[in-house]
Amino acid sequence: MIFLVDCNNFYVSCERIFRPDLQNLPVVVLSNNDGCIISRSSEAKKLGIKMGEPVFKIKNFIKNNNIHVFSSNFELYGEISNTIMLELKKFSSEIEVYSIDEAFLKIKNNSNLLTLSKEIVYHIKKITGIPVSVGVSTTKTLSKIAVTFAKNKPNNTFILKDKSDITEVLKSLDIKNIWGIGSNYKKYLYQNKIFSAYDFINTNKNWIMKKMNINVLRTREELKGISCFPITISNNPKKSITVSRSFKGDIHTYLDLEKRISDYAFICSRKLRKEKLTAYSISIFIATNRYKYHAKSNYYGFISDNFLVSTNNYIEIVKFSNKLLRKIFKNNFSYKKGGVILSNLTSQNSFQTSYLKMPDSYKQNLLMNSIDYINNTFGSEKIKLASQNLEDITILSRKKLSPQYINSWNDIPNIII
Repeated sequence: MIFLVDCNNFYVSCERIFRPDLQNLPVVVLSNNDGCIISRSSEAKKLGIKMGEPVFKIKNFIKNNNIHVFSSNFELYGEISNTIMLELKKFSSEIEVYSIDEAFLKIKNNSNLLTLSKEIVYHIKKITGIPVSVGVSTTKTLSKIAVTFAKNKPNNTFILKDKSDITEVLKSLDIKNIWGIGSNYKKYLYQNKIFSAYDFINTNKNWIMKKMNINVLRTREELKGISCFPITISNNPKKSITVSRSFKGDIHTYLDLEKRISDYAFICSRKLRKEKLTAYSISIFIATNRYKYHAKSNYYGFISDNFLVSTNNYIEIVKFSNKLLRKIFKNNFSYKKGGVILSNLTSQNSFQTSYLKMPDSYKQNLLMNSIDYINNTFGSEKIKLASQNLEDITILSRKKLSPQYINSWNDIPNIII
């Protein structure tokens, strides 16, 4: 059977671990630069706050309803997610981490599915403090459906196994809510009088192949209980790493823009090194605000190039990003967004060398490892390069950021006994 474990209101739940006073109160978490709402507590949902709502539009509503607001603390959420995934491995070695707050588990030869589901809910809550829901069925798609029902159950579990139960659920389920369908095909299916998941499984498969694609057909088979999407135990290696941001305010000078691009190149390098990868190609892009200015004032610059040898060296990547930025930067424009992309990734232990460039020296590798150690131990921005943004440490606008409770020595909570 396939178990889908889904964390309830994950970002909000992470904040509540260290703020138990927020239980049963409306809480929301914002996106980068405190732009939109990306996580809501059940109490906030009941007040009518929508997912993706721009926060500036409901500023007064938030104040009038005493809604607690947090900036996104992705470093904290990532650490808690890693702990949850490690704990889930105690229940099955066949686990697919689907997202930061979801994981599929394949568990064989267990007759009491409800007892095991309750055990998972209890164990994760006890160890991490995060409430989870568990949906169980014969395929990943049916498990996705099951977990949506589990979220509304008192014990946060739902078993979708019996054929009659599956049929009833599929009849009640709108086709737009099926994993793998969504809004892409919703209108087209509606036009062809396919409104429910039950209508969909009774649709001719040749028509689906002709009008849509093989993945939609596989989704149909999954709804019928035929597994077409197996559990992927090991994650596929990344093909690229991208870091991009919209700036808090427009940037007009090359020096200010270079600081931002240097920041993004450094973050890309850190992610690269964490995955034990190297990059052969790098791309830089910058853009003006196309909604703010007329066509003549808009500009989008993009450039790509290759390193002589694949690298994950902070200094080399940041230096090369600045070299490319100089080629696409234009004066007299107001820039709103920029980004760095590292691609053609390979393992740091196996990549093509070149006689035109000597490998990094022992001291250079030692320096890179020292940067990793200091930033991992004392905070991700303790060590920077001189071309980076040294004045504005936060980079992003995160005015309501909670402490780095488990990521920084300075923010570890004090316990008075």
